Amino acid sequence: VVRRIFTNSRERWRQQNVNGAFAELRKLIPTHPPDKKLSKNEILRLAMKYINFLAKLLNDQEEEGNQRGKQTHPLPLHTCQGTEISTMIQQKKNPKPTHKPPLEGNKSF
Repeated sequence: VVRRIFTNSRERWRQQNVNGAFAELRKLIPTHPPDKKLSKNEILRLAMKYINFLAKLLNDQEEEGNQRGKQTHPLPLHTCQGTEISTMIQQKKNPKPTHKPPLEGNKSF
C-alpha cells in the first residue's frame, strides 16, 4: 500500500512536470487568438512548424545579406510581422489573414 502511494505520488509529480513543460512551450507559439487552447499533439506539431519557419527566415536573411555583399544581422524576432507567421502555422484552422499580429505584446520572440 505504501509503495503504491509513493508510486502514484511520483507519477503525479512527473505528469505535472510534463504538463508544465508543455505550458511553457505553448507560450512560445504564436497563434490567433493567443490564448487558443491546443492539445499536446498540436503544440508539438506547431512548435516544429514554427522552428522550421524561423530557421528559413534566418537563412533567407543571411542569403539576402550575402547577395548584397555585406554582413547582415537577423532582425529581432519581435519586429517580424506575426501575420505571416500565424497564417503559415494556422493554415488548416484559420486560412484568413489576421488583422492583429499574434506576436504583438510578447517581446520574448
